Amino acid sequence: MTEHLIEYVARDRTGITAVVTTTSVIDVDTVIQHISSGHTGYYVAADSWKRTPVRSMSFIGGTYLFANWDGSKRNMLHDLAFRSPTRAVQTAEVPESRFARFLSAVFGRRLPQP
Repeated sequence: MTEHLIEYVARDRTGITAVVTTTSVIDVDTVIQHISSGHTGYYVAADSWKRTPVRSMSFIGGTYLFANWDGSKRNMLHDLAFRSPTRAVQTAEVPESRFARFLSAVFGRRLPQP
């Protein structure tokens, strides 16, 4: 049986869509077929010395890939997903309305201005 190391997974809002091995990119349906047929195995190298097999699990909504290397019930394949780049967004200050300033002055709850 051939075994492939999964380095990364690609996912969208529905779940894992593809796996990236050391040799290629394979869609998740093909990986599930390979695992179910027993011809090809997939694993994750959680540590440098530990190989965790990837299993296909059936659920009400269909079949999905599952790997767990720390003993919890969480699917840790999602930890191998590509991270979306983040960027800082600058927000504009909202000026305080005249009515809000009036109420603050009357009731004495005026917050210190930066």
